[in-house]
Amino acid sequence: MSKRFIGSVVTALLLTSSLQAHVIAPDEIKQFSAQALHIDFDTAPEEVKQKITSEYTQRIKLAEALVVQLKNDPEYIQISETLALDLWSKRIAEATKPTDEELQKAYKDAKDLNIAASYKIRHIVVMQETLADVMINQLKAKTGDERDKLFTTLASTNSIDQNTKQKGGYVGWVNSSALPEAVKTALKDKEAGSYIKLSTGKDIWDVILLDEVKPEHPATFEEAKSYLENMLRQQAVENEAKKILATLDSKPSVTKKASKKSK
Repeated sequence: MSKRFIGSVVTALLLTSSLQAHVIAPDEIKQFSAQALHIDFDTAPEEVKQKITSEYTQRIKLAEALVVQLKNDPEYIQISETLALDLWSKRIAEATKPTDEELQKAYKDAKDLNIAASYKIRHIVVMQETLADVMINQLKAKTGDERDKLFTTLASTNSIDQNTKQKGGYVGWVNSSALPEAVKTALKDKEAGSYIKLSTGKDIWDVILLDEVKPEHPATFEEAKSYLENMLRQQAVENEAKKILATLDSKPSVTKKASKKSK
């Protein structure tokens, strides 16, 4: 019943629309075939090609009919405007290819361009503070490979963090900007080999072993390159936006005088 209803609505829209579907390029159909249907259009049998072409054509006709139906709908207008802005911004950004000279200049002009501290850590999450204290004391009594083996055993046996439990508590390198504020504060100024016991919730305790530290430092050109590329692309988008807005602002506004009806 619902399928018939939907079909009748589609038919009505197509019949009442005065639009003709835009001229469809072969690449459009191939892209639709690959992305939506996961079919290689070029190698498909002729019958399949005809069905794909027909389906895509109907979709375009329906889309254009719906544009007419919804052109005054506030929600549609808002979505259309947002998509238009996103698409335009993306194309400007992708077309912007900063040269090495431009990147070097941006790097030279940049101030306070730093790389945040990062930490290589392992951890064990438990539900009793006393257990956390016992494990820390056990670990401190060991060094080197013996400590590493013990940490792996304790994590695999006791940790309630299922993501790291099977990896012996291994987390790996984490940028400080991605850490919760409480963890970031606890790790600040700590040296490699330090143990941190941290309450992360009611009756939840995190035992962290800090394996290595990369302190915050001024970014080298190579470290900053990706950031600088994105910054210059964003500047290009902003500059183009200013040009368009300036053009619009320079145009005289058109006002309509109300005409009086003769009696």
